[in-house]
Amino acid sequence: MGIYTSKNLTTMKQILTIIALTVGSIAFVACSEEKKAEKSYEDFKEYVSEHRDSAAAYYDKEWATLETEYNEKRQKAEEKIGGWNDEMRAEYASLQSEWDSFKEDYLNEKNRRDNVMKTDAMLVDIFPSGITSDLSAITAANLLGVHTHFVNYVEVHKDEMSREQWDRVELIWETLGTKKNEVEKDLKTSDNLKIAELKAKYGAIKATNRPSAKLEENANAKKE
Repeated sequence: MGIYTSKNLTTMKQILTIIALTVGSIAFVACSEEKKAEKSYEDFKEYVSEHRDSAAAYYDKEWATLETEYNEKRQKAEEKIGGWNDEMRAEYASLQSEWDSFKEDYLNEKNRRDNVMKTDAMLVDIFPSGITSDLSAITAANLLGVHTHFVNYVEVHKDEMSREQWDRVELIWETLGTKKNEVEKDLKTSDNLKIAELKAKYGAIKATNRPSAKLEENANAKKE
């Protein structure tokens, strides 16, 4: 049986102390890395949840900005993927799906808003200065000018108008025809003939382009 001297005991205590410190250091580092992994993951999760739950608050932002922020959060989270628990790993895929759903909602809403803005602009630009969409300012004297401006606008923008915009244009055209009937007794014969030519021109443009807009809308609906 060995004899433990005070020197031996001191050495053993030092060894045990070193072992304890080493184990404690390893545990501390592991705990610290786990907390970093949880923090980066929670930041990513919170970012996705905020956008998913309050989508309308972000529709005025540029998509490129949102996508960049999302990718930064995602990449930081993935850098610590080694520290994720099973629950975090399982949830991660659903968070990505939620972001894809948010993106779809965002793009659909942006498209809707863009169409509203284009339609609003069209309802102003389709008439010459001084004429508004209620057509109350139309007279026999300016009727030809209104028709000319209207048909020229449609000809220029025929390829970019949506089905909905074509429907609005057609309603305006019908209302314009009603106004013509109201002032026709005061209309010059030469103006009447030119308006008839413009009607034929508009009819040809509509026949070619309005069906195309409807087909495009149906094709987009199928993609969605």
